[in-house]
Amino acid sequence: MNNVKLNPSQIGQVTELKCQVYLIENGYNVLLPIGNYLPYDLVIEKNNKFLRIQCKHATELDTGFKVYTKKEIRKDGKVSKITYKENDCDYFMTEFKNKFYLFPNFGTVETKFWTVPPQRGNITLCKLAKDFLAEDILNQL
Repeated sequence: MNNVKLNPSQIGQVTELKCQVYLIENGYNVLLPIGNYLPYDLVIEKNNKFLRIQCKHATELDTGFKVYTKKEIRKDGKVSKITYKENDCDYFMTEFKNKFYLFPNFGTVETKFWTVPPQRGNITLCKLAKDFLAEDILNQL
């Protein structure tokens, strides 16, 4: 089944659907906006609390994974890639190796997450994936 080559839009759709299933299975109502022009893919609701979520595909790295947190703007036939504004969405969400991660907008074009702590360097500058597990973040909200 994994012999099918997906295009970038299909890859994004798969990530978004996986996130939706995860959220529903964890007791959230998932609301989908009509159209593809909003800076978020879905809204979740639980106990009258609403959050806007932008789903992004995770790309594997030797040290963990990265998520491109940029959006494409089309105007006058040209495509620009820009970072999300702070108030565009409440969280980004991704799936990597059957684990789900939720993280705030860091204002960057990409965000790298370590699945194991680095052997050297300043660990305080690293984003450890375990600190952004969706289950833990959602339980804190």
